[in-house]
Amino acid sequence: MSFCKVFGKDKVIFATKEDHAVPSKIELPPPEQPQGLITKDGDINWSCPCLGGMPTGPCGVDFREAFSCFHYSEADPKGSDCYEAFRKMQDCFQQYPTIYNKNSGDDDDDDALGNVMNAENAANGEGAVGGKETDQLEVASSSVVSKAD
Repeated sequence: MSFCKVFGKDKVIFATKEDHAVPSKIELPPPEQPQGLITKDGDINWSCPCLGGMPTGPCGVDFREAFSCFHYSEADPKGSDCYEAFRKMQDCFQQYPTIYNKNSGDDDDDDALGNVMNAENAANGEGAVGGKETDQLEVASSSVVSKAD
């Protein structure tokens, strides 16, 4: 006969050999599918490993504000109304160059953020950031070359 004792915050269960001889009758629930960047209800999954430490670092609040603005933006092109939030986030990144690798010699300091945003757009069935389709390549600041069919 098994029994329990409580010792402060701990609960100790005492079981006999007979208790363990019988197969368990407990049924585990089916495993949940892992969530991606966007949950089924359309919210942002801040614990997604694809975000790395961005939501929790020293600029986490600014990142979450900017990314939330982009995610919920209804402007055309998407996110164009979030300039101020992204500027604030970028200013914060510049205050922590060792964490956000500002001086790595890489000219594309926003690769990780761009990848996350492109992943979100792909999940939503949209093209790349800024409304450009994924089959277009920006060559210069004013010209766009489309992939030939």
